[in-house]
Amino acid sequence: MLKKAVAGILFLGLLFGTAFSHQFYGYPYVQKIKDFSLIDHNGKRVKLSDFKGKYLLIFFGYTYCPDVCPTSMYRIKETLDRLGEYRDKVHVLFISVDPERDTPEKLKKFISYFDPSGKYITGLTGSPEEIKKVAKMFRAYYKKVPVEDNPEVGYLVDHTAFIYLIDKDGIMRLIFRPANEDPEKIAQDVIYVIKYFEGEGK
Repeated sequence: MLKKAVAGILFLGLLFGTAFSHQFYGYPYVQKIKDFSLIDHNGKRVKLSDFKGKYLLIFFGYTYCPDVCPTSMYRIKETLDRLGEYRDKVHVLFISVDPERDTPEKLKKFISYFDPSGKYITGLTGSPEEIKKVAKMFRAYYKKVPVEDNPEVGYLVDHTAFIYLIDKDGIMRLIFRPANEDPEKIAQDVIYVIKYFEGEGK
């Protein structure tokens, strides 16, 4: 894993130039994400390639999440609010790791708290097998945790809380960990990547 990470950073250096003009807040990473298909919060099947041309912030979570997901989604919302003129170049994909309970209707209600306009965030769900396949591409971990003292809840889901930045061609460029909690710095990273690949930073 360490060797892959180092290789990713070196490769990123080749892409951005040997001397970065920007100190990344997130973790540099280079990986092509294969196209995948899931169901969006409107009940429509969509593909990753449908968002080609957009820079994507991707987060794996679930609507029943009591703390981590709302906090992370609020951080993403705050990041979007700081993108200024670059905001329309960015879209967010919230991928459910609880497909058994996260119907399109529940996803739609959940993301409306963070994007009332419905323009910048798309909720995605699918079959357990589809979610497992997509999560594996990102090396995203998730596991059901039974809640024995609360049968109404049934279970929670322990999961990776990373935010992934994917460029307009479907290549992962940065990973933001839970410790990367400053929306302003995340936004600066996103803007730098956009400007570079749009030819503004070369």
